[in-house]
Amino acid sequence: MKVAVISAAITTALFAVPSAAIIDTFLWPIPQSLSWGDGKLNIDNSFKFDAPNVPELQDAVARYKKLIWKERWTSVQVPFGNATTHNHASHGKLKSISISIKDKKADLTPDVDESYTIDIPENASTGTITAQTIWGAMHGLETFSQLVKATSDSHDAGLYVAKTPVKIKDGPKFPYRGIMLDTARNFYSVDDILRTIDGMSYNKMNVLHWHITDSQSFPLLLESVPELGDKGAYTLHGKRLGYTKKDVKRIIKYARARGVRVVPELDMPAHTASWKGVEGITTCTEQFYLDPTNDWGNRYANEPTAGQLNPINPKTYEIVNKVIDEVTSWFDDEYYHGGGDEPVNHCWQDDKGVSDYMKKNNVTGDDLLQTFLKKELATIKKNKKTAILWEDAVTSLHLDIPKETILQVWTGSVKDAVQAGHKVIASSYNFFYLDCRSGNWNGNDTTVDEQVAPTVPEKLQDYINNNFPDWAGNLIASPNYGGVAGDWCAPFKSWQRVYSYDVTYQLTKEEAKSVLGGEVALWSEQSDSMTLDMKLWPRAAAAAEMLWSGRYDSTGKQRDIGEAQPRMFDWRYRLVERGLRAEPIQPLWCGKNPHGCDLNYPWVFTHPNDGGGY
Repeated sequence: MKVAVISAAITTALFAVPSAAIIDTFLWPIPQSLSWGDGKLNIDNSFKFDAPNVPELQDAVARYKKLIWKERWTSVQVPFGNATTHNHASHGKLKSISISIKDKKADLTPDVDESYTIDIPENASTGTITAQTIWGAMHGLETFSQLVKATSDSHDAGLYVAKTPVKIKDGPKFPYRGIMLDTARNFYSVDDILRTIDGMSYNKMNVLHWHITDSQSFPLLLESVPELGDKGAYTLHGKRLGYTKKDVKRIIKYARARGVRVVPELDMPAHTASWKGVEGITTCTEQFYLDPTNDWGNRYANEPTAGQLNPINPKTYEIVNKVIDEVTSWFDDEYYHGGGDEPVNHCWQDDKGVSDYMKKNNVTGDDLLQTFLKKELATIKKNKKTAILWEDAVTSLHLDIPKETILQVWTGSVKDAVQAGHKVIASSYNFFYLDCRSGNWNGNDTTVDEQVAPTVPEKLQDYINNNFPDWAGNLIASPNYGGVAGDWCAPFKSWQRVYSYDVTYQLTKEEAKSVLGGEVALWSEQSDSMTLDMKLWPRAAAAAEMLWSGRYDSTGKQRDIGEAQPRMFDWRYRLVERGLRAEPIQPLWCGKNPHGCDLNYPWVFTHPNDGGGY
């Protein structure tokens, strides 16, 4: 029987340790080009970095020298195979790494060169990191830190570089490798954000998309329109939960020192109930519940209430202009995210003033949205920023949006956005939404009270059994039994699922050039300071490798989850050592017993045409 064969295969895989060997130094993300030997070069106690006198680089050098000596890393993951742990000792000692930069003045821009090379000869006292810019050199420092290991777990253990001689030539596949953090649904402290930036730098991610405001709160304490923060920010135990200009500048400076850009987003015209501190500029801010008589496209967001800016009130545009002018003056990045997602025509139609205007002028909700976005984008452009919008206006509503506007694709097709003439940031909720499968967070959802799984009608079950044998016998009639449990974007996006996202899927070579990269998103309805690290890490690291190294290697071979597994396992523990409360991906036993927790025989992945597997 096939079931018996599969069960036997799984049982064998769980307890068999194959002889396939991989190296015992686990790099993340994997470099583009890597060669090494089997030497072991000890690091001298007087080790130093010789680097050009550029402030950001000097800061990075000091940071990584401290990290290397403090971390004293020994791998948690046991190397696979029998040829990885016995390195022959080199005769020399590594006393320094010389860093060479070709363009010391290159700024941290969207198209900055982030490439680097590392060369550590087998017996040499000096190795080199070479880069076009200081930002590439920072990535080289991160990779070098991962090459360094400790001789034991002792706090005073010596350090060495394994696998010398080492030659690495590396650079990113995509220039945009981001994390979106929503600080409106729940508040995160400045320290939370700084710690997230640390994690990004370890993983060579370079854009923090800061979704600052939303329906629930307006935590940005602006000076030009203070009533937005005064009335829109949360308060907890008498403390206002908001970000001042000083906070923002501190975050930007900290991020820049680690090669991370910060892109702000103030979503509009939808998701703006928190703007009602300014009288007259918002609509439908008090309808707190989904109206079941409306189709989904005309619902009120159950968040509670998205609210929308009033598109016919001149005061709305006066406030919008002030907000964008001030926010763009705080943030120095070239990009500015203007939001634009999930507009609801019904919201405007329910407002008498807007509804009367629409009838009198024979315009639709889409016409009003087009007018609003045109004005918003003009203000962004006036402030010398490149605008990003969520895709909705183009891929769903087919509005006329300037081609220079970058689209962030989350539900639609990357190909459609590219063919519409736009550059794209890929954030498919099917792969990159890290909040998915947290369950329904609504306060009075009675659908969860279901003590017995409902039965599927006999005729429907027969149809399933006959036409979808893989689903035979499955219950599909309930969100509580094999369903989504009230979570619109279930299932949970495992690190393997994140890792498998091909952001240029079905694109031609020419079309793929319009994909800037991708971005994982953490919406924070059910996340705050207590869960932030676990929600992000190590799954964001999976995206980091795909966006840095690419879905395919230099030979065109698709990167393999089985090969990535031991590196990810070890990397998660290293992130924890570095201060991130990263979620475990397996029992510790799995790392101590290589391949012991695999679902399939390893050769299913390495030799797919040998007749094995299923």
